[in-house]
Amino acid sequence: MVEQALEKGARMVVGGKFNPEDNYIAPTVLTDLPEDTPLLQEEIFGPVLPVMPYEDLSTVLQFINGHPKPLALYIFSRRRKNIERIFANTSAGGSCINDSAVQFLHPNLPFGGINNSGFGNSHGFYGFRAFSHERAVLKQSIYSPFKLLSPPYTPRVQRLIDLVVKYL
Repeated sequence: MVEQALEKGARMVVGGKFNPEDNYIAPTVLTDLPEDTPLLQEEIFGPVLPVMPYEDLSTVLQFINGHPKPLALYIFSRRRKNIERIFANTSAGGSCINDSAVQFLHPNLPFGGINNSGFGNSHGFYGFRAFSHERAVLKQSIYSPFKLLSPPYTPRVQRLIDLVVKYL
């Protein structure tokens, strides 16, 4: 995907070295990416970071919401107002503020996608709940009041029902 982005006009700022034999990709930062490059269309599971400068946060929100919901959304900002606006106007499997990927490592946070990026959560309690089936079981008492409502009715219960119906 890095090569495709470079062919389409992206600029490499850092990294770019890779060795398929060793499954090695150097941390790579790209900028000036055309919107149709796969690096901006697909989830990236590697040390590749596409960076897109912006003037107005509305442009960023429009870009994010114009694509399938991401597995993770990373926000780098010191402005609480911007962070809150991004969270209020986007949806993602998980998010991290001022860092990347560490939300995946936290044992007490759920990990999972939403819509195209997956469903359900794993990790810790959330994973236990996601991969378990809660089975509803009710054991009715012998002295249940619901038995009065079930036929066949005794003469006494029938009189009681008739009385209730008469005054409703």
